[in-house]
Amino acid sequence: MPEKTPTAPGPSLLIKGATVLTMDPELGDLLPGDILVTGDRITAVGPDLGDRASADTEVIDARGTIAIPGLIDTHMHAWQVPLKGLHAQGWTGEDYQSEVFHLRERFTPDDIHDATFSGAVQMLDAGITGVIDFCHNVMSPEAAEAGLRAHRATGQRALFAYGMLGGFDAPPEDHDWRLEHVRRLDEEVNKGGDGLLRVGLALGSIEYGSMERVRREIALARELGLRMTVHQNPPGQLRALHEAGLLDSDIVPAHANAADDGELALLAACGGGISFTPEGEFGGGRSMTVLNRAHRAGASPSLGIDTHARVAIDLFAAMRLTFLLMRNVDAATEREAGRWPLAHHPGVPLVRPRHMLEYATVNAARALGLGADLGRLTPGRLADVVLIDTEPYGVALGDPAAHVVLQTTPRDVDTVVVGGRVRKRGGRLTDLDPAEAGAATRRVRARVLGSAVPDPGPAR
Repeated sequence: MPEKTPTAPGPSLLIKGATVLTMDPELGDLLPGDILVTGDRITAVGPDLGDRASADTEVIDARGTIAIPGLIDTHMHAWQVPLKGLHAQGWTGEDYQSEVFHLRERFTPDDIHDATFSGAVQMLDAGITGVIDFCHNVMSPEAAEAGLRAHRATGQRALFAYGMLGGFDAPPEDHDWRLEHVRRLDEEVNKGGDGLLRVGLALGSIEYGSMERVRREIALARELGLRMTVHQNPPGQLRALHEAGLLDSDIVPAHANAADDGELALLAACGGGISFTPEGEFGGGRSMTVLNRAHRAGASPSLGIDTHARVAIDLFAAMRLTFLLMRNVDAATEREAGRWPLAHHPGVPLVRPRHMLEYATVNAARALGLGADLGRLTPGRLADVVLIDTEPYGVALGDPAAHVVLQTTPRDVDTVVVGGRVRKRGGRLTDLDPAEAGAATRRVRARVLGSAVPDPGPAR
C-alpha cells in the first residue's frame, strides 16, 4: 500500500456560525460563534470573526453544527482492529487470551501496519483526533516501526505506547532490546518529528513481569521525558508503585477497577488520572464504582475504546454508557442507604452529560501529555476541532453538551480538523479512503486467521 504524507496546514481557516463548546469555564459556550485558525493553532474564538480573516482564508459554514474539541481515546489497541467482533461474547480473562491475545504471535510487521492504518482511519472518521495506542504487540523492532509508519501516514495525533511486554517466557535480553529501541525512536520520532506522532511506553504488566523490570522501564521513560500507560487490573498495584517511589502523573493506568479509595487519592495527589473503557469493562463483569470514586477523588477519568474485538470505535457511545453507569452507581448507593425514591441530596447525582465530554477532551488531553495544548477551543491551543451535524432533525433542547453525549453517533461527524488541516468535510474524509482501510483489515484477516475475506465490491 502506498504511504501518504499529509499535506501541511493552510494559512488560515475560519469555522463560522457553529454552536461552540469551548470547554473553557471562562469562555463558556458561544451560541453561535466562530473559530479562527492560523497554521496549526487557534488564534481567536468569538462572534463574527470574519473581519479578522485574510483574503485566502478557507471558510467553513458551520451553521447547524456543534463545535467541540477533537475527541481523544486514551486506551486503544489499534493492532486488534481487524479482529472486530472476535471477542463479542467474551466473558473471562481466559476468553480474551484464547480468542484474541494469543493471535499476536501470528502478526507480522505488515499486519501491524495494516491494522494500525485501518484503526486510525476509522478513528478520524468518528471524530477521534487523538489516541494513546497501547501497542502490546511489539514482537520485533520492525513491528513497532510498522505501527509508527501507519500513524504517520494517516496523520492522526497519536502517542504510540511501545509495548514492553514480550512473550511470557521471553529471556531477559528480550527486554533489553526494547529499551534500546525506544531510546533510538525517541531521537527519530519525538525529537525529529512534527509533533503529531510521539513515542511513549506501554509498561509491562507487573503481574506478568516484576517490579524491577517496570522500574527500569519507568527510569528510561523519565530520562527521556516519555509518557507512559499501564494495564492496572489486580488490586494494590497503584499502591505498590507509590511505595516504590514510581507513581506520578506521567503514568496513565488503564481500567483500575480494583483500585481502592486510598490508591485513587494517591493518584489524584500527584495530578494523575485513570483511563476507563466502559463498554469492555462493563461487558466483562468488572466493578463500575471506580468511575464515581475517581471523579470524587480528583483522579481525572478519561475514556477509551480498548479493543475493537469487542466494541465499535465510537467514543460517543462510550460517553453515553459512562454517564448512565455513573448514574446507576449513584442510584445503587442511595438505595443501599435507604434513601428511596430518589431525591436530590447534596452531591447526588454526581455527574452531568457535560462531564463526559470533559473526560473525552480536557481530561484526555492531560492524559496524552498535552493538557496545555489540547482539550479546549481557546486561542493558542492546537486546532483539533470536530463539527457535529445536528440536522435534519435539529439540536436537542437544553445543554448542547448533552446533545453531543446522549444524541450523537459517528455518522453525525461532519467535519474533522487536526492541527489546522481539514481531514473530513461534509461527512467525508478528505485525504483518506475508507475503502483502503477496509482492504487493510481484510489483508490482516487473510494472513492472521488463514482465510480470505470476500471483497465487498465497489461502493454503492
